[in-house]
Amino acid sequence: MKFSLINIIEQSGLLVSGYWLQDHIGTLASAAARARELEAANSNKIDVAVVEELSSTTPALGYWANLTRLDIDP
Repeated sequence: MKFSLINIIEQSGLLVSGYWLQDHIGTLASAAARARELEAANSNKIDVAVVEELSSTTPALGYWANLTRLDIDP
């Protein structure tokens, strides 16, 4: 499966808004693990969410709003 990792700027429940960091091909568990690695690499100063793959040829250029976070339980 394909997922996108988002730098969280705002979160309300399971909805997140923020900026694209990278895509991930694998399982939800491996995407969540990669998100935690990115947080740790940035001294836990950023929060990273796993969302469905963004359908864009230029995901890094936009602010993405109200995406459903997949890597936490409701």
